[in-house]
Amino acid sequence: MTDAFFNKHKDVFLKEAADHIERMNASLMQLEKTPNDGRFFQDLFRSVHTLKSIAAVMTYNQIVKLCHAIEDILDAIRNKTISIHHCADALFKSFDLLSASLKEIAKNESEINADDLEQELRQLLSERKENKTPTVSSQKNGPLPAHAKLESIEVKVERLDTLMKLSEELLVSRIKLDLLRETINNPELTATVDTLGRHITDIQYNIMQVRLVSIDFIFDRFPRMVRDLAKQQNKQVNLQLEGGDIELDRSLIDELGETLGHLIRNAIDHGIETTDARMKANKRPEATLVLKATRAKEFVSIEVSDDGAGLDLQKIESVALKQNILTPGAPPDEIKSSIFKGISTTKHVTTVSGRGLGLSIVKQKIESMGGTIEVRSVIGRGTQFFIKIPLTLAVIKVLFIKISDHIYAIPINNIERLLTVPAEDIQGLLNYNAIVYEDGEIPVTHLSHLFAVKSQLMQNYPIVVVRRGKERLGLVVDTLLSTQEVVIKPLTKVVKENKYFSGSALIGSGEMVLILDMDHLFLSRRKKNEWKTANAV
Repeated sequence: MTDAFFNKHKDVFLKEAADHIERMNASLMQLEKTPNDGRFFQDLFRSVHTLKSIAAVMTYNQIVKLCHAIEDILDAIRNKTISIHHCADALFKSFDLLSASLKEIAKNESEINADDLEQELRQLLSERKENKTPTVSSQKNGPLPAHAKLESIEVKVERLDTLMKLSEELLVSRIKLDLLRETINNPELTATVDTLGRHITDIQYNIMQVRLVSIDFIFDRFPRMVRDLAKQQNKQVNLQLEGGDIELDRSLIDELGETLGHLIRNAIDHGIETTDARMKANKRPEATLVLKATRAKEFVSIEVSDDGAGLDLQKIESVALKQNILTPGAPPDEIKSSIFKGISTTKHVTTVSGRGLGLSIVKQKIESMGGTIEVRSVIGRGTQFFIKIPLTLAVIKVLFIKISDHIYAIPINNIERLLTVPAEDIQGLLNYNAIVYEDGEIPVTHLSHLFAVKSQLMQNYPIVVVRRGKERLGLVVDTLLSTQEVVIKPLTKVVKENKYFSGSALIGSGEMVLILDMDHLFLSRRKKNEWKTANAV
C-alpha cells in the first residue's frame, strides 16, 4: 500500500470503523436482553465482518485478528455451543480495545496489540465448545452497485465553524447595507439589498441545519455505560431513552454528553439503591433510570431521573450549614440547590462519581451553554434533574430600544404590541404601576429604573407590551428603534450574573447590545417587590 493511498483513506476508515463499533455495542446490548432475536445477531455479525474487511484493506492486522476471533465466538453462539451471557463481558472488552486502537491510529501511533484478548476469546471457545463447528463464510455480501448514487459526504467540523463565522459576518454586512439604504433613496439599491437579505437568511438557515446533530449521538453511548456500572455495583438498572431524534447544534453535543454522563454515573452510584435495599423498601429489584429529551420552541429540555433513594435534605442542610453555604431556616428549594455549590454528603470517594464538586461543574457547563438546571427530589422515591438549553446558535429578530444612551434588544416573538401612553395614564396600584388598555390592566415597569440608568421625564412614554403565556407586562423605554435579525452571542461571565439578559448581539455599527431575558423579567415581577419601588415615575 502506498503512503498516498493510506493517507487518503485513513480518515474515512476511522469514521467507518467507529460507526461499526458503535453498532456492535448497541447490537450486543440488545442481544444480551433478547438472546433469541436473530436481527440483533445478524447486525452484530455484519458489523464485525465489515470492520474486519476494511481493516484488512488498510493492513491493520491486530484489528483483523481480533475481529476474526470475535467472529468465531459469534459462530459458536449461533451454533449454541456457547451462550451470549457467558461471553458478553469478553466481547464488550474486545469492542473497547478496538475503540482504543482507533484512537491510537488517529494519533498516528501503532494499533494496540490484541494477542492477550484474542487468547482470552480462544480460551472461552475451548472451554465451552463441545464440537467443532463450521466456519462462517465471509463472502455473503454481494458486490456493491456499479452506479451507486452519492447521498452524503463527511465534512470536518472546522469547516462548518468557518461557514458559521462567515455567515455571521454576512449578517453584519447586511445590517450595514440596511442602514445605508435608508440614507440613499435608490429603488435599485433597495431591491438588491432586499434580495441579498433573503439569500443571507437562507444561507444561515441551511448552515444551521447542517450543524444540527441528533441527540441519539449522545444517548447511544449510555446503555453500555449503565450496563457496566450497574454490574460493577451489583445493581439492576433499566435505562429508558426518549426523544433521541431531537437535534442540537453540534457545538453543544460534546459538552452536553459529558454533563449527562456525570448525572447518570451520579444516579447509579448514589441515587439508586442496591437490589437488597430496594426489596427491603418494597420496591422493584430493578431500578428505572430515565433519560428524556423534549423540545419547546427554541429550547431542548432534558430530564435525568431515577426512582432511587432521593435526596436527604436534612443531611444536605447539615453539611451546607457547616460549610457556610446555607443560613439556618433556608427553604427546601434552596437546600436542594446547594448540591450545586460544591458540597458532598458522601463519606467515601468512589471512582464513579460524587454529588459534590462534580455537580458544581455540571451547573457551570450548562450555564456556559446558555442553559439552566434544577433538581427535584422526594426522599425514598427518587431524584429528577431538569436541564434546559438552546437548540442552536440562534438567529432571531429583535426590536432595538434605547434607554438613556444605551441600546437594548427585545425578541420580537415576545412582543404583543407597541404603545405610546401619556405619563398621567401610568397609575400607581398597591404593589406596582399599571396602565388600562382595551381589554384590561397591564402592569408596567420603567427599564431605566430597573437598570439604574438616568432617563428623561416625558409627557408621553413609549411602552413595549410583552407576553409570556397569559401574563402581560409593559416595558417603559425612552425610544423605539428598528427591528433587525441578529445572531445571539453568549454573555461574558460578568454580565451573566445579571439575570435580566439572555444574550448579546452585534449590530451594524460594531456595537454589542444586550438582549432582554423575558422569562426572568416575569419571574422577578412575581417574586420581588422591586416593581413597586422601581416603577415610580
